[in-house]
This record gives sequence, structure tokens and C-alpha cells, in this order.
Amino acid sequence: MKSGEDFRTCRSASCDVKRGPKFWATLVAVALVAVLTAVDQTVVATALPHMIADLQGATILGWVFTAYFLSATATVTVAGKLADLFGRRGVFMTSIGIFLLGSVLCGVATSMPMLVVFRAVQGIGAGSISTMSFVVMGDLFSARERGKWQAVNNIGFATASAIGPSIGGVLSDSASWRWIFLINVPLCLVALAVVHYGLRQPGRPRTARPAIDGAGALWSIVGVVAILLALTWGGREYAWTDLHILALFALAVAAAGLLWRAERRAADPLIPAAILRGSVAPFVCVGFFGGFFVWFSMILLAPLRLQLVLGASATEAGALLTPGIVVSPICAFISGQILSRTGHARRTARTGAVLQIVGLAMLLYVPPAVAELWVLLSFAVVGMGTGFAVPAMMIAFQNAIPLGRLGAGMGLMSLFRQFGSSVGTTVVGAIVGASAAVAASSEMGEMAASIHTAELVQLGAGGLMLVAAWCMADLPLGTARHAEVQTKGQMWNPVAADH
Repeated sequence: MKSGEDFRTCRSASCDVKRGPKFWATLVAVALVAVLTAVDQTVVATALPHMIADLQGATILGWVFTAYFLSATATVTVAGKLADLFGRRGVFMTSIGIFLLGSVLCGVATSMPMLVVFRAVQGIGAGSISTMSFVVMGDLFSARERGKWQAVNNIGFATASAIGPSIGGVLSDSASWRWIFLINVPLCLVALAVVHYGLRQPGRPRTARPAIDGAGALWSIVGVVAILLALTWGGREYAWTDLHILALFALAVAAAGLLWRAERRAADPLIPAAILRGSVAPFVCVGFFGGFFVWFSMILLAPLRLQLVLGASATEAGALLTPGIVVSPICAFISGQILSRTGHARRTARTGAVLQIVGLAMLLYVPPAVAELWVLLSFAVVGMGTGFAVPAMMIAFQNAIPLGRLGAGMGLMSLFRQFGSSVGTTVVGAIVGASAAVAASSEMGEMAASIHTAELVQLGAGGLMLVAAWCMADLPLGTARHAEVQTKGQMWNPVAADH
């Protein structure tokens, strides 16, 4: 294949059989960086005592996590758009390079403020990698195939997330906490080499200089950071009516207005309006926000109920939640098989959304006689719902986005995904945080009431996913690998699949 046009003629279901070494190298690279970023989200938790002993600065310890998630959330839309403008390989390699740089800097940090700043750098790379993984998977497979292959990636991500705390503990105890970051270096170098080998640059050069929507990128980042900071600080460092929090909300609203104005004027906007006018993408964005709000807040809330209300130990709580964490990627794999065989996503998405609601509703009343078992079962049902719904909605989204907007679309979807998880953990943490502080010295009733309130909020978020799954159109999943539609003027950066 010499040209982008020739490659497009080969992008069909029958052509998928001819998968050479570059194809498999690209798939390995996507899986490897997904595992890296998944481990990095959870590996730090068990290393915190060692970090405090070495770097001091316990008062800003929370920012080791906050800085990472702020920068990761704020940059996902920009990375997707850049992939459309400049091609997949360059943006993917740059993302891995930023993550590599952040990892090295974190590993050599000599103070807690330095570590916080370097974690922000690492988060920029991680957020961009997350978006690029979705984009490249969209390029590699047809919509009908994508489910089963993306599910394999999800299993790796979930497994890596689960073993992250253990890796952090072992490395911190046996060597140094710095190795939880430095171990990324050889793996990132391997990923860089594999991406360079597996992805190629566009078959035809662009005749005009890409129009970069700088204003849109700026105001989207400002708005996301402002709203996340307000939700992070509100009810904790500052009261919700404090001037600092009100100012951040005002800044977020102003940034949203300026972003809307910039996108209307931009020649090639960061967030193309056409994406949000369809009958699938807007509902999937809402569904992703609700679904990830539920899942990540459940991971926070369920252990609190088990330990602070039901009296389970940390070890017991972890063991009780393991089935729910394991069943989610298994159901994602099953969901992918269903999508591949039926060619439709809406029914699977609806099934998952209903299961999520059922699991959340079960938690509103926990029978005292089987309390721990009931929480385990409820968490597992929510995990099943997440596993069925998320892949189905993501693939429906990718199927509805034209090739020239795939990067921008994946960036937008990743934003709602990250935003849902960040807002979910922040809101639920704020609701139960005050009660958790006094739970050890007061009656459990206050803590139980706070958790009940948080679960009602989760139920509302689950309702968003249910409404989104019911309202989105049921477009047949394509059998060609996302090349039948190309927006005029967009650069196509094909995966070198050795056809």
C-alpha cells in the first residue's frame, strides 16, 4: 500500500484477515500504554507513607492525586483534535514521551511541591494516551469487531488497576518509592519503538497548514480546571459559599461562554458542532458521565460502608469488592462478543444501564442479617452493568463519528469519561467526608445517613446513563474500518496493517 487512497480501498471486513506484524505491534503498544496509565492511577496510594517520610509536605499530599487527574482531564480533548490534524503516530508518540518525562521527573523529585508539579506533567501524558488508545482502536477495527478487541484491552486495564496498589507497596518496601515511577521508563521506551514501527504517517501530505483552534483549547482547559478545582475544594478547604469557590464557578461559566464563542468562529473547531448534533454522540456523552460517576464513586463508597458502618477490616473490604471489580471486565468481554454477532449496540447498552440501576437500588436498603454479602452482590451487579453498557456506548459513539472527526470525537468522549469519574469521587467524597472524620468517635447513624445520601446521588447519575441508553439511536455497526466517510481537508493517518 503506497497511498492513503489505496489503503482506504482495502479497509473492509474481508481485509481485516490480513494482519501483519505492524498491525499486531500497534495493538501491543495500545495495550501496553493502557496498562501503564492504569497502574499509575493506583500505584501511588500504598507508597504515600514512604513519600511523606522522604519528602515531608504532608499538607499538600492530596495534590499528588489531584494534579494528576486535573491535567489528565483537561487535555483529553486537545489530544484527540491534534490526532486529526497531525496524524496518529506523532501525537501518540508525543503523549508517551510526555508521560515518560513526567515519570522520570517524579522519580527524581526532591520535595513534595516538585512531585505535585511533575505528577501534573505525567497526567498530561496519561490523558493524551487514553484518548489516543481509543482513536487507534477505532482505526484498527470495524465497529462490529471493535467490541471484542476493546474488551481485551479493558481486561488488561482493570487487572492493572487492581494490582497497582500491590506493586506500589512491594516496590516501596523492598527498594524505593521512586521506582514506582522509574519502572515506567523502559516500558515507555518499548512503547515508543513499537508505535514508531506500527503506525505510519499519512499517505498524502497536507497542502495547507492545519488550522489550530488555540482559543478553543485554552478555554476548554480553563473551564475544566476551574470546575474540578471548585468541586475538589468545595466543602473541604472552603465552604461552598466561600468567595474562592464562587469565583471558580464563575470562571468556569465564563470559560464555557468564551469556548462557545471561539468554536463558532474557528475554521476548524476543537469540538466540531456536527458531533453533538447527531442522534448517538450527545447521548453517549451524557451516559459516559453518568456511568463513570457511578462506577468510580462506587469504588470509593462501597469500602467506606463496609469498614465504617459494617465494621469490616480493610483486608475484608478488599476481598468483598474483588468479585465486582473482576466481573466488570468479564461482562465487557461478553458485551463485545454480543456486539460483534448482532451488529447493534443499543440493546446491550440498555441492559447494562438497567443492571447499574438495579445494583444501586439494592444498596438503598441493606438487610442487617446479610449486610456484607448484600453489599458484595450489589457492587457486583453495578459492575456487571458497567461492563455491559460502557463498551456498547463507546462503540456506538465511534460508529457514528466520521473518520475526519474521530480524534476530536474520542477526545470529547474521554472528557466526559474523565469528568464523570472526577466529579463522582469528588461529590461522594464531599458528602461522606465530614461524617467519616467523626465516625470513629460517634454513633454510626450519621455515617450511614451520609452514605445513604451519597447513594441517592449515585442513583441519579445512573438514571442519566439509563435515559441516554434509551434515547440514543440504534445505528447498525459498520463492517468497514471507519474509512467510508472522510471530512474534506482532514488528514488521514492510517495504521500500517501490512495489506
